Amino acid sequence: MANPDIIIVDDDPMVGELSRDLLTDAGWNVMLVQDSLQAIEIIRQNMPRLVISDIMMPGITGMDICKHIKTDPDMKRIKVMIVSGKSYDVEKQRAFQLGADFFLQKPYNVETFSETVKSILEGVAQNSPPPAAPIRASLETDDEKEPQLNDLAKDQLRLTIYGAKALPSVFPNSPSKYGRQTMCASLETHENIFIFDAGTGIVELGKEIVSKKRYYKDIWLFLSHFHLENIMGLPHFEPIHDPRFSIHIVGPNDPEKTLKEVVRSNFYSSFSPVRSAPKAKIDLYEILEDNYELMPGLKLSTMYSNHPTTTMLYFMEFNGFKVGYAPDSEIWGDATALQDYDERLGKFTNGFNVLIHDTYYNDEDYEKLAKKGHSGLTITTEFAIKNEIQNLVLFNLNPEYSDETLEGMAAKAASVIQKENAPLKSILAQERQQFIYKI
Repeated sequence: MANPDIIIVDDDPMVGELSRDLLTDAGWNVMLVQDSLQAIEIIRQNMPRLVISDIMMPGITGMDICKHIKTDPDMKRIKVMIVSGKSYDVEKQRAFQLGADFFLQKPYNVETFSETVKSILEGVAQNSPPPAAPIRASLETDDEKEPQLNDLAKDQLRLTIYGAKALPSVFPNSPSKYGRQTMCASLETHENIFIFDAGTGIVELGKEIVSKKRYYKDIWLFLSHFHLENIMGLPHFEPIHDPRFSIHIVGPNDPEKTLKEVVRSNFYSSFSPVRSAPKAKIDLYEILEDNYELMPGLKLSTMYSNHPTTTMLYFMEFNGFKVGYAPDSEIWGDATALQDYDERLGKFTNGFNVLIHDTYYNDEDYEKLAKKGHSGLTITTEFAIKNEIQNLVLFNLNPEYSDETLEGMAAKAASVIQKENAPLKSILAQERQQFIYKI
């Protein structure tokens, strides 16, 4: 017997045999496999042109079969049709993400089934995945766009804190004057907005942008890294679901998970908390440690952070006014020939007008938990003094700390500054805080 043109994998004998008979009558050589556990080996042995598989089967699912086929170098050219009664959009998106060529909902039309299969085999079937977000090779700006003006003067820069805390192991029941949202901050000029991290704080910011309290059609979003607390608000950022906006998402090139995979998993995965694909125009930029010119008068520098996973720090210069964003960064305070992170970070930030920096631990806890990827209060403050930073925003606050503990940290920072008689101004980050600077 010649190898089959089509293999059907379906544990339901009625549906499986009906599909086989319809396709056999149409002239194809068809094999029916009812045991999904045997399906992969049978497909590999017979190398059909098309596999038609149900999703829900005992053993392994049709999604698993699709993934096996499309990730195997010898089998990946085999076309795969997923047939399922699970008609959710997220299931269709998931099937296409795994490489399926077609998704057919049960119960299918018996009269047109053979024609549908023929169109798949001929490569003309009209059934496609959700559109992918385009990726540009480098940082670019579109000079043709009209700027969106707001209440700021042309020589003003506004910093707003929308979330300043890390993600707790258990959410506290007590309120906090410093807020409970995870990390997100924005920098606004007269014409542009730059958002740093997409923790839960970005949700409120998104609402303000859409409601025109902060209205910019062009939005820049910089992700420091891909830990949950830094990206968990992304699916609920309202401008992403609004076709009026263009969103440029910038992030590091992590070997374990690319920026593209992070964005896709937030919108096209069955694990996504939202059930709709983005409607905004999205550009993705995976960047390395380097220098960039985002637009005239605005420079961006990046540096890898002393923190687990690939983590990026961002330094922006607005016509000479310098702001640094380092939410997950451990300053060790004891630079040696084998540890030059403090020195390198100092070269990047020396003389900065504003540094937003990780201050996760008070001094007592840092003594016990040093070298874990987060900074302590006094070491961070002394670093800012040494490098002549003007304004230090204590950020990425420990969510387990009470307001009393946090206020003790603020008082300690003030005492360190006073002892050194330094001009540094230290600010403990608080939700809804705003600072306006002249640039």
